[in-house]
Amino acid sequence: HAKPTISREALKKLSTYRFPGNVRELENILERAFTLCENDIIQPSDLVLAENRVHTDSHAQIPEDTSTINIADAIGQLEPFMENIERKALEYALEQTRWNKTAAAELLGISFRTLRYKLQKLNID
Repeated sequence: HAKPTISREALKKLSTYRFPGNVRELENILERAFTLCENDIIQPSDLVLAENRVHTDSHAQIPEDTSTINIADAIGQLEPFMENIERKALEYALEQTRWNKTAAAELLGISFRTLRYKLQKLNID
């Protein structure tokens, strides 16, 4: 890998971000961004900030429209019903992060270890 650089737009986004954590949070954000970036240039879309996580970013959210989910399908088979929803959420997060498992776990608000367990359980490669 070449020495990573950060675009002006990404730098501007970082400079306006109110860090709820400490310097380690900045370090983690930059490390994650570098794993997501292309051509060793960090762009704003590569920055996974707290304000961009699933619970607040409308672009990263799993659609809240539950009208397509038929809760009646859970009757008598809750486990497979919930596994199907969980599978969709995991696959969505992995697609959003270009299959970067660390970033996908962060996006879902779970630990990497939990993500790995769930992927194994659901046979998701």
